[in-house]
Amino acid sequence: MSKKKPASVEAVEREHIGLRAEMVSIHDCLHGNISSEEFSEWRLKFMWQMRDFKNRLLKHFDLEEEGGFMNDVISAAPHSERQVAGLKEEHNAISSSLDSILAKLKAMAEHNVESLEGIRTDLAGVFAVLREHENTEHQLMQRAFYREYGGPE
Repeated sequence: MSKKKPASVEAVEREHIGLRAEMVSIHDCLHGNISSEEFSEWRLKFMWQMRDFKNRLLKHFDLEEEGGFMNDVISAAPHSERQVAGLKEEHNAISSSLDSILAKLKAMAEHNVESLEGIRTDLAGVFAVLREHENTEHQLMQRAFYREYGGPE
């Protein structure tokens, strides 16, 4: 028998969709053609985009940690407590990684292909961790609120 999915879980699922869309937008911006002449303007806009993303992500983490999601998962599936604690730890690591990328970007006074490539690589790593993080959350939701071969009640 499945358990009814709480509103906190539905809110997290909605947020995941928005975060993925922002990740695509950031990826596209970072992988576009950036000329030396346009670099200063591009860098400022991209820093703002990254800060907006980080702020949204921190609010998302608040939703998970303080908005009831993690408590709802543990209540429905107490055996998941260690995994939930691991997710909380990842929140801090992801935030720190984004801070590091922003610091590298801010330190770039002029267009530098090697530095941009390093930022692309770092950001791809953060996004990979974030996608795996979301996948783990999704698996927790499935185990806590869905039957093996069915949907919610």
